[in-house]
Amino acid sequence: MAKKQKNKAKNQSSGKITIANIIALVGLVLLLVFTFIGHSYMSGGEIGWDILIAVVVTAVAGGLLWFMIKCKGAANQLDKWKKIEIATLVAYILFAIPASLFGGIMHFFVVNDNKEQIKNYAQEDIAKIDSLYASYENFEKTAIEKTGNGLKIAIMPGKVSDASLNKFMTDNRIERTESAVETFIDSQRDDLVKEDGAYGDKHLQYIADRNEIINIVNNWSIIQVPTSAKKIDYLASIAQEDLSELSHNALLPDVDWDSANNKYTIVKQNQEQEFALDTSSFKFRKALQDARGFSVTALIVVLLIHLMILFNYFVARRTDVLKVGETRKEEDGGTQL
Repeated sequence: MAKKQKNKAKNQSSGKITIANIIALVGLVLLLVFTFIGHSYMSGGEIGWDILIAVVVTAVAGGLLWFMIKCKGAANQLDKWKKIEIATLVAYILFAIPASLFGGIMHFFVVNDNKEQIKNYAQEDIAKIDSLYASYENFEKTAIEKTGNGLKIAIMPGKVSDASLNKFMTDNRIERTESAVETFIDSQRDDLVKEDGAYGDKHLQYIADRNEIINIVNNWSIIQVPTSAKKIDYLASIAQEDLSELSHNALLPDVDWDSANNKYTIVKQNQEQEFALDTSSFKFRKALQDARGFSVTALIVVLLIHLMILFNYFVARRTDVLKVGETRKEEDGGTQL
């Protein structure tokens, strides 16, 4: 009866969450978090891939830990299970080294050691996008001015317009008065360069995104930095697309004198331009991905994490086993946690 009560108490104890369990769990969580963040720097903010790698690395480490503890708590064929246990421990170590070096943890600390220089790259990349918007505004303002001047001259008393110019003015409801031309030009200016038009909506959104990225990078928000690097490339792509589309859809003909017909005509249907950036010259995201080096801090953190994980294995006791026909306990048994 006493023996049954003792066994029952042992089984209840083995089902409880111990300090060793908690320490190992904290270690696994730290491994998950640091691998995710580190790999996000390596990938340049590819969140889905980063999550997958972090989960796989943590799952493998947790699986090996669980198997080591099971091996240590084996109640029969002890020599065989001890060999498997040692082999699993070696496998864990062989897994932990490349997982730390290439899974992202080492990379994360190397990037952080060089963050001041990398911050400058972010400013340089954003400055290139700013420059594209400035180039667009300068081009469109000049085009608006040129179209306005051409139309004003063409409607002056005694001036004659050809069919193409007359059609353009009719289609856009431009009477042959200076005020009508001014109204038309103002509408183009509102859409193309002012902050309360089509351009303004896009530009204000860019400014908001831009300032958010600058704030994240300057404060070095470690989780958001990689996604911000990816977002810079996205903003560059959107800027090229939006600005080129606005320029293409503008109504800014080049109006000039046609000496052959002695009439004012449209010599160019629209003063438009493709606005492009060479994103291959961007440095910020590449700097995050291509950082190389060794970090002592990373080594210490990695060792601490894996020691926390393995602590559960180290403190596990071997199962108490009685040899058949004997009353004493065999020394090489163990108890599962």
